[in-house]
Amino acid sequence: MSVTSGSGSARRLLDPRQWPIAWRAPIILAVFMLLVAAGISKVVLSKLNETQTRHFAQLSDAYLEGLSTALIPHVIRRDPWEAFDILDRAGERYFGMNADLTVVTLADGRVLAASDPLRFPMNAPGPNGAPVGQDAMDPAIDPASDPASEANGSPIDNTGDLVWITRELRELDLNLGTIHALVDVSHYKEEQRQTLIGLIVFNAALTLLLAVIGWWLVRRSLAPLHLVTDRLAQSRDGRLAPFPDAMIPAADTEVGRAVDSYNKAAAAIAEREALLQRLAQEERAALIGRYASTMAHEVNNPLGGLFNAVRMIQRHGEDRAIREKAAHLIERGLANIGNVVKASLVMWRGRSEGCRLSSSDFDDLRYIVESETERRDLVLDWSIGIEQSCPIASQPVRQIALNLLLNACHASSPGNRVACHAWCDDGAFYLRVEDEGPGLPDEIRDMLENGPGTAIPSSRGLGIWTVARLVREHEGSIAVDPTPNTRITVRLPHVSDPALEAVA
Repeated sequence: MSVTSGSGSARRLLDPRQWPIAWRAPIILAVFMLLVAAGISKVVLSKLNETQTRHFAQLSDAYLEGLSTALIPHVIRRDPWEAFDILDRAGERYFGMNADLTVVTLADGRVLAASDPLRFPMNAPGPNGAPVGQDAMDPAIDPASDPASEANGSPIDNTGDLVWITRELRELDLNLGTIHALVDVSHYKEEQRQTLIGLIVFNAALTLLLAVIGWWLVRRSLAPLHLVTDRLAQSRDGRLAPFPDAMIPAADTEVGRAVDSYNKAAAAIAEREALLQRLAQEERAALIGRYASTMAHEVNNPLGGLFNAVRMIQRHGEDRAIREKAAHLIERGLANIGNVVKASLVMWRGRSEGCRLSSSDFDDLRYIVESETERRDLVLDWSIGIEQSCPIASQPVRQIALNLLLNACHASSPGNRVACHAWCDDGAFYLRVEDEGPGLPDEIRDMLENGPGTAIPSSRGLGIWTVARLVREHEGSIAVDPTPNTRITVRLPHVSDPALEAVA
């Protein structure tokens, strides 16, 4: 059980659709900020690279231009010592250039002078030719292996830290030679790396800050929703607890309007519950009044016979035959009164919601209905097809049947027929009540077929309203056939509840 619950929690955690809104909104904001930060970082690094490239080009031009101006007279005279002296002094003067090696070659490609004669001796092939010496074999100083030695691309984008720059030495369109300089650009790349780290740290800090602020704002915005959710969770019994006045924000805000609407809904539900309770009390009072009237009639009938028997004994007590006849009348009258009392106790107290429906439930009910049909001079057609018991609670069925039968009796004229048929099949219990009255009004028929609704029924419709409510509560259905006679069929599904006790 715990493993299943844990796996379900893990699935909800991995499914973004199951995350709380207070999480989803900051995460979406953070992802959006990361995308924006990546775009901004790319633009900043691109601009920085352009600036560095332009700065490097300007510095290289200045360095090579100064060297070419100073070297041309000595290259024309092919004076290596003066050329070497110029290269040596240029390293001190142009310290910002970071030139690790500078080589001056003649037009035929031979070295005239170099800042490091051990790498490129005089008259040896220059950098464009085959490298000379062990150090010259290093691809880092071989322009043929350096992508930046080509015309296209930025030299700072080179994979290494050293790049070659060149400048031809020309005099009156005559090619005198070439200056080759091996320049260290590692400080440019370090600047780019530091800039990238700064952008990552700044963007990460800004994204985290905005995510926290977004989380706080979302939590603050959803606080009223959480309050309403908590209130709804506390009202699972159907009773909404309204917010106290101290917790209601200003009425001109969205939160205030939402809380005010909730309070109005809670008040309407509370009013509806109070109305339903009052209607139930009125219905019960009306039913009790109708039953009391029937019961009074049934008690008054044997009481009249009892008084007659008492007077017979008083007048003719010496006659044994008359005395026995009077005693028999008294016994029958008392038995009738006892039956009325027994039926009343069974109807109102003798059955519980946990009892299964049986045929004996309709035996007591028939005695009550027969008294009403006799009083109104009606014909009762009684047919109960329940052999032992039916898996359904007896009390609501008895209340439904009594209301429908009493309503049928009141709607019938003397001599009319009132029928009650009940049976039980494999899946449901059925009750059918028929009468020969004028028919049901449209609002009563709509109440039976479509449910009780929330409208206040009239005093004559309380019994029907109770029937519709009980059938709806027990997930049943009602069918009304108005022709040729009024026929109401109630279907209640069986319940598989072990609490229902079988009634012998």
